[in-house]
Amino acid sequence: MGEQFGGVIIPGHSFQFMVTPDQQAECLKQIKRHLVPGGLLVIHLDFQDYRWLAGLVDQKEQTYKKGDLLTHPVTGQKYRKTNFWTFEPATQTATNHILWEQVDEAGQVTQTWEMEPMHLHCAFRFEMEHLLIRTGFSIEAVYGDFFTNQSVDDSESMIWVARKPAG
Repeated sequence: MGEQFGGVIIPGHSFQFMVTPDQQAECLKQIKRHLVPGGLLVIHLDFQDYRWLAGLVDQKEQTYKKGDLLTHPVTGQKYRKTNFWTFEPATQTATNHILWEQVDEAGQVTQTWEMEPMHLHCAFRFEMEHLLIRTGFSIEAVYGDFFTNQSVDDSESMIWVARKPAG
């Protein structure tokens, strides 16, 4: 890009789409390269729920969970997203398997579309801390939400605030 910025934000769990340590480190190195000295990095991640992940490992059958019925604002056609999750402990990868259904007025499914599975790395707190330090960032804060509340066991998010060294 040939540019540098004062801040970079990685919202909406986007960093979790990098599923290998090499991909994660390379991403952070490139971000650091594009930050001005003293520039700020903010990363939004899921706070991993061990119970939920363990439940995914223990599930005997992958059953699609039906979402809410949605209405297309122009056509009026009804759609529903259904999905199920799996988890691979060896790589800390959660995979979301998504199927979209088109539904008629009687509630019958008339068409389905299966999406490519979405793989997300389940990063844990100390893993992320190590990764940021390893790639040359200093960590300023870790929040449990967007209101700067402390990260605790029942937080839904980890908001990482890290800085590129000034010199």
